[in-house]
Amino acid sequence: MLERKKDSHKGDNGKVMVIGGSEMFYGAPILSALGAEYSGADLVFPFLPPMHADAAKTYSLNFIIHTFAENHLTMKDAKGILNFSKKADSVVIGPGLGTNPKTKQAVKALLTHLQIPTVVDASALMYSNTFPKQTVLTPHRGEFKELTGDDPTPKNVQKWAKSMKVTIVCKAPEDIIADNDELAINKTGNAMMTVGGSGDVLSGLIGGLIAQGMKPFDAGRYGTEILGEIAEDLASAQSNLRAVQLAEGITTMMTKE
Repeated sequence: MLERKKDSHKGDNGKVMVIGGSEMFYGAPILSALGAEYSGADLVFPFLPPMHADAAKTYSLNFIIHTFAENHLTMKDAKGILNFSKKADSVVIGPGLGTNPKTKQAVKALLTHLQIPTVVDASALMYSNTFPKQTVLTPHRGEFKELTGDDPTPKNVQKWAKSMKVTIVCKAPEDIIADNDELAINKTGNAMMTVGGSGDVLSGLIGGLIAQGMKPFDAGRYGTEILGEIAEDLASAQSNLRAVQLAEGITTMMTKE
């Protein structure tokens, strides 16, 4: 469990923005926001389509929800998001954003101008080659191959982490976490984690840990380990899982660490 100063105030222990969702995908940003909330971050700000705001409200009374101008991210939203980011400690961008060309344009603009630690997930991984100073990319194996043209071996993951000046968390049966200086392999977890949404929870968890002061590499390593251990515990009692169960298990598993 991350330590907190006794005299800290609301917001001192992490403020996380989650930018995601589109007409088709409403669950992804909610799951990511839950990952951030259960990480222990004080405040979580989902930015999502107005058509999904009510659904997000049902999952947490603590979400402070902001809505896009339309039902997908566009350049109309960019200025407001960038201004708001000055108040936040980290941002997660990508879960459920979809492939609308207007969304691609907005993501590229945001990744060019964001000044806070940023976790880039899902389709947003393919939308820009310019990233904030502290960035974590969270591709699965196929996305890593599409992004780089290389197979997702530990050597290649670290090569690209160095080249792009980012931290990469390559999701696989054995996750590969790498930055310019460090490389780690996470072996926790099981095949139940192939369920949709598990990666969204991970991106939110990593963003939440970073917002609370953890270094990007450590957040990637710790986040993958924690979710893998939750999946292992669930496998001892049930034959499948839902991504929301991974999020709900974070608090208990972090307490055990």
